Amino acid sequence: MTRDQLLENLRWLAEGNPKYAGTGEEGQQNAVVAHLMADDFLLAYADDQVITELFNSIRRSY
Repeated sequence: MTRDQLLENLRWLAEGNPKYAGTGEEGQQNAVVAHLMADDFLLAYADDQVITELFNSIRRSY
């Protein structure tokens, strides 16, 4: 993933676009799903297996 792709994806989420980010009953973006997507975008940008493994271990602990 390039920096430009990362910025585009994060801006899309920041705008509250609910498409593919889950929606509540009112059609609002699901914040939990949006945060998970943002995490995934950042991990894809970092593209480092050790970082990804550590991050996922933190996720699993919740």
